[in-house]
Amino acid sequence: MGRHKKLDLTLAKRLDSIMQQRRLYPSDVSRLTGIKVRMIHNYISGTCQPSAFMVKKLAEGLNVSADYLLGVGEQ
Repeated sequence: MGRHKKLDLTLAKRLDSIMQQRRLYPSDVSRLTGIKVRMIHNYISGTCQPSAFMVKKLAEGLNVSADYLLGVGEQ
Protein backbone atom coordinates (compact mmCIF):
# COMPACT_ATOMS: atom_id res chain seq x y z
CA MET A 1 0.00 0.00 0.00
CA GLY A 2 1.33 3.40 -0.97
CA ARG A 3 1.09 6.39 1.26
CA HIS A 4 -0.73 9.41 -0.11
CA LYS A 5 -0.41 12.84 1.39
CA LYS A 6 -3.83 14.09 2.44
CA LEU A 7 -4.49 17.47 0.89
CA ASP A 8 -5.94 20.25 3.00
CA LEU A 9 -9.20 21.14 1.29
CA THR A 10 -9.68 24.49 3.03
CA LEU A 11 -8.58 26.46 -0.03
CA ALA A 12 -10.71 24.31 -2.34
CA LYS A 13 -13.79 24.87 -0.18
CA ARG A 14 -13.22 28.59 0.22
CA LEU A 15 -12.51 29.13 -3.47
CA ASP A 16 -15.64 27.20 -4.39
CA SER A 17 -17.69 29.19 -1.87
CA ILE A 18 -16.43 32.53 -3.21
CA MET A 19 -17.21 31.45 -6.75
CA GLN A 20 -20.74 30.38 -5.80
CA GLN A 21 -21.44 33.57 -3.85
CA ARG A 22 -20.23 35.75 -6.72
CA ARG A 23 -21.64 33.50 -9.45
CA LEU A 24 -18.21 33.08 -11.02
CA TYR A 25 -17.13 30.33 -13.38
CA PRO A 26 -13.58 29.00 -13.52
CA SER A 27 -13.11 31.03 -16.70
CA ASP A 28 -14.03 34.20 -14.77
CA VAL A 29 -11.50 33.38 -12.04
CA SER A 30 -8.91 32.69 -14.72
CA ARG A 31 -9.54 36.09 -16.28
CA LEU A 32 -9.31 37.83 -12.89
CA THR A 33 -6.16 36.03 -11.78
CA GLY A 34 -4.24 35.04 -14.90
CA ILE A 35 -4.29 31.40 -13.76
CA LYS A 36 -5.21 28.80 -16.36
CA VAL A 37 -8.76 27.43 -16.20
CA ARG A 38 -7.47 23.85 -15.79
CA MET A 39 -5.54 24.86 -12.67
CA ILE A 40 -8.62 26.58 -11.23
CA HIS A 41 -10.51 23.28 -11.70
CA ASN A 42 -7.67 21.41 -9.98
CA TYR A 43 -7.70 23.80 -7.02
CA ILE A 44 -11.50 23.55 -6.63
CA SER A 45 -11.47 19.76 -6.80
CA GLY A 46 -8.56 19.57 -4.38
CA THR A 47 -6.45 17.48 -6.73
CA CYS A 48 -3.54 19.86 -6.26
CA GLN A 49 -2.52 22.69 -3.99
CA PRO A 50 -1.47 26.07 -5.38
CA SER A 51 1.98 27.44 -4.72
CA ALA A 52 2.37 30.51 -2.52
CA PHE A 53 2.64 32.61 -5.69
CA MET A 54 -0.65 31.21 -7.03
CA VAL A 55 -2.40 31.77 -3.68
CA LYS A 56 -1.27 35.39 -3.90
CA LYS A 57 -2.67 35.68 -7.45
CA LEU A 58 -5.98 34.14 -6.36
CA ALA A 59 -6.24 36.45 -3.35
CA GLU A 60 -5.47 39.57 -5.35
CA GLY A 61 -7.78 38.63 -8.23
CA LEU A 62 -10.67 37.76 -5.93
CA ASN A 63 -10.02 40.64 -3.52
CA VAL A 64 -9.68 38.45 -0.44
CA SER A 65 -6.71 37.79 1.82
CA ALA A 66 -4.39 34.86 1.27
CA ASP A 67 -4.95 34.04 4.95
CA TYR A 68 -8.67 33.70 4.31
CA LEU A 69 -8.12 31.35 1.36
CA LEU A 70 -5.79 29.23 3.49
CA GLY A 71 -8.18 29.11 6.44
CA VAL A 72 -6.12 31.33 8.71
CA GLY A 73 -8.69 34.11 9.09
CA GLU A 74 -12.00 35.41 7.94
CA GLN A 75 -12.65 37.41 4.78
